[in-house]
Amino acid sequence: MLTLLLLPLGLASASLPSSMLGTYELESSEGFDDYMYELGVDWFTRKIACSLWPTARNSQLGKRVQINTQSTFKSTEIQFELETPFQEVTLDGRTVTTTASMQGDSIVKRQEGQNGALTTIETREFRDGGRKMALIHTIPGKPDIRSVRVYKKIADSD
Repeated sequence: MLTLLLLPLGLASASLPSSMLGTYELESSEGFDDYMYELGVDWFTRKIACSLWPTARNSQLGKRVQINTQSTFKSTEIQFELETPFQEVTLDGRTVTTTASMQGDSIVKRQEGQNGALTTIETREFRDGGRKMALIHTIPGKPDIRSVRVYKKIADSD
């Protein structure tokens, strides 16, 4: 029992492997419009978001993971520690309690909706030794709604 309690503490201070760090550029996108529709994002915003080809930069500063996403429409920066819940306002405007964990070759963020907001899962799955990153959005209880946006690595971490 003691081992189980210490496991999340060990993960919280874990470093991300170098294959997860660097800058990625969107290469393909499937299901993103349907996913945003389920979240209540208006038609105009969905069309703009689907037309963009953002870059994402994953880095780590001590225990904190940092993800910067940049596009011509909107840019974001988020910092968090693995296995430590935090408040997040998603790009679609939901306030959620997010807990991120490292699961194999993936960073998984479970975003628990508050005040009637949907709960979602955002998975950054690193493929081909980190040369590709699939950003997968799902909604628990709605298996038909799945967005998969594949990014290619364009630069290693500094």
